[in-house]
Amino acid sequence: MLDEIKVEFSDFTKIYFKDNKCLVASVSTGDCIFISKEIVDIFKRGESERFTFRELFDCVEDLDSRNLLRNMAEKLDNLNMWKYNEENITALRQNKISLDITNDCNLRCTHCCVSAGENGRGRELTTEELFTVIERIMYFNPGEISISGGEPMFRKDFVAITDKIRSLYSGNLTLMTNGTLIKDDETAAYLANNYDSFNLSLDGYDDESCSAIRGKGVFCAVIKSIKLLQKYTQKVSLSMVRTSDNSSSTDKFKALCESFNVYPVIRVFESVGRGEKLYKDLTLDRENDEKSIDWKRVEENFICNKFYNHKPQIFACQGALSEFQIDQKGDVYPCPLFMENEFKLFNILEVSDPKDYILSRRYVTSEGFKNFSKYMPYNIPKCKDCNKQLMCFSCAAGIRHHLYNNTLDKNCIENSNYFDLYWRDYEFV
Repeated sequence: MLDEIKVEFSDFTKIYFKDNKCLVASVSTGDCIFISKEIVDIFKRGESERFTFRELFDCVEDLDSRNLLRNMAEKLDNLNMWKYNEENITALRQNKISLDITNDCNLRCTHCCVSAGENGRGRELTTEELFTVIERIMYFNPGEISISGGEPMFRKDFVAITDKIRSLYSGNLTLMTNGTLIKDDETAAYLANNYDSFNLSLDGYDDESCSAIRGKGVFCAVIKSIKLLQKYTQKVSLSMVRTSDNSSSTDKFKALCESFNVYPVIRVFESVGRGEKLYKDLTLDRENDEKSIDWKRVEENFICNKFYNHKPQIFACQGALSEFQIDQKGDVYPCPLFMENEFKLFNILEVSDPKDYILSRRYVTSEGFKNFSKYMPYNIPKCKDCNKQLMCFSCAAGIRHHLYNNTLDKNCIENSNYFDLYWRDYEFV
């Protein structure tokens, strides 16, 4: 299959060396594999000579070595590490679009990352403008669309917007809501008939803990909404933003979710929007900050359980790749955690040829994309030459958080010893 294809690593493939071992990783899929430096060097030589795989294999006289090289080429092919794999990745990629149809809201949650309800994010689109946005979203070939806000159900044309989406899109549709406006069976039945899943925000396990963040009466309203929805669907989850003030309540929140047979979602606190003001009074929960780690025991456990046979987690941020956030003005961002103007990719209503612009990924030349790319681990000055850079992070927002709080070095110290274990030779075990 590979024989007539040029030997060329994908632009999404990153290669890291240490001694005679290489980590070959895809920042597009998160897949990775450790192989010998000698084999990678052979592939890199074939790439520089612009060989096809057949030409490269023919250069190897020893049959066993040739078969080993072919086997490794096919393994990398199965992991989509080659340049020609990029078309397959693009064709199979299920883009996830999050659409904020409003910034207005009936609540004023203290930690709201978009400061919903304050009218501070610019004008909102009319119904017809939103219809145009929805039509253009289809050029992304979305595998999932999430509707959010503000509170999306606070818009008077919410039903018309939902109907418009469903007239064009039959894929997975999720509603992100505070859950206070689902007040009767008719509303619950309509939602269950049009949405595939629901995420309701609660941020507490009882009336008192919920009221402290979301306001009085919200807890009971959300519980009522859950019961109404569950008459028609079981695809309901509840979310809680975790901070040092409520971290001890996580187990109680999970127990509440279990009692209502809903899936618990624990979200990371973000110091943006109203959360920036709240951040001054909060200390983020870091479970291991004050604990000394017994690295000898970590290593013994790593070897005993043969964790070296498992792939490490690899940084594969999908922002502006397969995930996009569109706000209530039609501005497109890499993800919900990068919604400042400096990260704006484009406005979906203002591009003259939206189909070409989206399909050709012309937004990668924007200043917003360039600013977003600064938070990739291979673009961070302190990280770019480290062979463990893709193991240390799972999200660009996490890197941004460490840089903002000057905790990047601390994160490195905490992770470095553990990730060193992956680079050792365990053939003797």
